[in-house]
Amino acid sequence: MPGRGVEGVVRRGFDYDDWLRAGGKGPQGQWNAQDIKHLVLVVHGIGQKLSERVETFDFTYAINAFRVLMAKQHEVMSTWHPPSAVLPINWRRKINFDYEDAATSSSSDENKAAPVHRPFALSDITPNTIPTVRNIISDVLLDIPYYLSKHRSRILHAVAAEANRVYRLWMRNNPGWQGKISVIGHSLGSVIAVDILSRQPTVPPPLGSQNENSSEEDELLLEFPVRNLFLAGSPVGFFLLLNRTNLMPRIMSKERLAAIAKNMPNSDDDDLDVDALDPADLDPDSIGIDHGGVYGCLAVENIYNVVHTSDPIAYRLNPCVDPEYAEKLRQAVLSVPIIRSGIFGRLFSKDKKPASPVQRHPPRRRPLPPRKATYSFTRAPSSSSITPQIELETRDFGYEKIVKTRMHCLNENGQIDFVLQPRGALENQYISILTAHSGYWESKEFAYLVAYECSRQEGVEHTMKSFRAVRI
Repeated sequence: MPGRGVEGVVRRGFDYDDWLRAGGKGPQGQWNAQDIKHLVLVVHGIGQKLSERVETFDFTYAINAFRVLMAKQHEVMSTWHPPSAVLPINWRRKINFDYEDAATSSSSDENKAAPVHRPFALSDITPNTIPTVRNIISDVLLDIPYYLSKHRSRILHAVAAEANRVYRLWMRNNPGWQGKISVIGHSLGSVIAVDILSRQPTVPPPLGSQNENSSEEDELLLEFPVRNLFLAGSPVGFFLLLNRTNLMPRIMSKERLAAIAKNMPNSDDDDLDVDALDPADLDPDSIGIDHGGVYGCLAVENIYNVVHTSDPIAYRLNPCVDPEYAEKLRQAVLSVPIIRSGIFGRLFSKDKKPASPVQRHPPRRRPLPPRKATYSFTRAPSSSSITPQIELETRDFGYEKIVKTRMHCLNENGQIDFVLQPRGALENQYISILTAHSGYWESKEFAYLVAYECSRQEGVEHTMKSFRAVRI
């Protein structure tokens, strides 16, 4: 406080209760920037224009809470995992679609042949009735038609420029930092992130390479490689449908492709020929693309699509890789593992294990013992007895091998979709619609997924078994 000579350290995510339990001797759990191995940049969706009127809607507040939640999940996993740095990308404040944009459009090539006219703005065409409702609609919902119009490139430039600015500030304040970077995209922010990362080259340009002579396309590029892309409440599946394109992996290197093909688990694919998964037999051109510029082929190593079952905006992405293969994967429902501490942990640690962070629905059934088939001389065998044999004869194991490799190149867990369910047995999914789309930042399950996947080592062999894809 001024005049009292009291000094302290301000720490993000400071927990007052933990400070009291530590005896109040100083801030606990401080991390050196060089100890942080992962930087997570979060791109918001629609509605941030409203934060200029109502401060509580500011995206930064939500990310501060999510940062604390992720730090707690790191403590659940292991004490030696430092929390990731989580920073918001507030791109909407950089754009003004009002008179400035109207003046620019009036001087465009399309209007040069038209008679001289005065530009108008959104405020000019908005009636003065029900101002509260109209302000909410203009500040929240109009971001979507803006993105679908000619303003799309302007929004992409704003997001890329803000992400590069935050990255440069991070590197300036932490010189020599060599950690990894991931991106979280929420709602419209996920669509913007996919659009930018589809244009991103496999090898990003070096830091500071963009100058005044850079082209408009160069200004859309990120100056850093992205390891993981987390999509929350994302309509990307619908945009892929609109563009009539599949989700394809980016071949970052032939060495990574060979490592994925070599280490893919085969426990749930008993019918597949293990010898057919030889990396030498894989053609990179049949798996994905090694360059940017193709929508749906992202310059990332892993894509995670988190879908709340009550979120009407979110769509699945597994079918965007291959619909038939996606139907054979069990739905992965996220949950937080239960880890006991103290005397109860010592009493029960030998008998019980922590719950899995992913629950599979429906549960797997043990296969019944084979029974001998008996046939009558006067009755033909039923069609159900020969169905499995027909299925094996019609399955294209070669193409299935390619699709499975594609899925593991898109996500080393072998699947992209992870599901969040309403909390509580009495919670109704229709009532949850009101909060599902904006409630991802309060989800412990989502925070655990991001915290674990950002802190684990690279490679299929280092994935958590409960996060891996399981065939029906």
